[in-house]
Amino acid sequence: MKRISVAAAACLVTSVVCAQSSVTLFGVVDAAVTYTTGSGPASTSKWQLTNSANSFSRLGFRGNEDLGGGLSAGFWLEEGLQNDTGTGFPGNTNNQLNGTAGLGTLTFNRRSTVSLTSSTLGELRLGRDYTPTFWNTAIFDPFGTGSGIGANQLYFSGLGGLTAPTGTRASNSVGYFLPPNLGGFYGSVMYAMGENISNSTLPPATPGAIPVPNQNDGRYGGVRLGYQSGPFHVSIATGLTTYATGDLRVSNLGASWTFEQLLGLRVMGEYYVESLGAVDGKGALVGFILPVGPGEIKASYARYVRKPVGNVPDPTSSKLALGYAYNFSKRTAVYATVARLTNSDGASQALAGASTSPNHASTGGEAGMRVAF
Repeated sequence: MKRISVAAAACLVTSVVCAQSSVTLFGVVDAAVTYTTGSGPASTSKWQLTNSANSFSRLGFRGNEDLGGGLSAGFWLEEGLQNDTGTGFPGNTNNQLNGTAGLGTLTFNRRSTVSLTSSTLGELRLGRDYTPTFWNTAIFDPFGTGSGIGANQLYFSGLGGLTAPTGTRASNSVGYFLPPNLGGFYGSVMYAMGENISNSTLPPATPGAIPVPNQNDGRYGGVRLGYQSGPFHVSIATGLTTYATGDLRVSNLGASWTFEQLLGLRVMGEYYVESLGAVDGKGALVGFILPVGPGEIKASYARYVRKPVGNVPDPTSSKLALGYAYNFSKRTAVYATVARLTNSDGASQALAGASTSPNHASTGGEAGMRVAF
């Protein structure tokens, strides 16, 4: 991590009072060799060099200026990296499917915010940022926010997960975070705009049909409340994104407990419910992280059920993952993960890179290295 003093040099050559400022360059580079395969007549397999299997690769800049009187101003610019190909990830301009921009180029898609923070009143944050519901998915999963084969099945299968414009982040957002001195309680709210014009409509489904107004498409509102003290951590969050074709609702509850008397074993779980229009989904995840010397063992089991419209079976997918990471230092680690994903009632989910037949399984393994700076 490289810290560059911005104000110090100016203060040396001027007689004015200067607030202390700093800018930090930070990032992660993570790569893994991955093999995934499906089963059944429609299955495929694949060898890949993947990125972000342990922690998302990224490059970022953040800065803070002390304004005095308990106030500070800050900025945060962070872009995702696909270091296996040297490309970036797309952002989204309006929290809608038609807002995807910057595919393959380096964009500050992960976070792009400016903020004003008071030690007593909390933080006001403007820009593109994590949605409140995504925080629980990231924190209460043993495999964190990586995109490897062990990552959260609820997030990768869910209606409001990876493929949803607001499943991870929201653009054009205004967020507020409670101050950190509330005896373990914390919370945040977010409102984000879709930025459509007032007379915006969807194209008519058939010639002569009445256009459907969609000026509120991409409007997001969410809230998260939590409590963390000692070994216990619990958090609940909910969010709503408005679409003329059917609103997206996501709610989740996460909790963890650290057993210091059991080598620091941390047990965690998440319960997740969602809907997109008339289609519902729900799921649950349980897992643990067990420190072992300079490394840690991770394991999780997740089950996700999609509930389509009509009297039809509910496609169900379940994933079991087991991994180990060895930390050479605070910044450098090597890791390996194995996972098996099973399907029933018509589901055909597969581990990334493979495809599998309905009601069949997908398996895979990966080994890689992560360096943070």
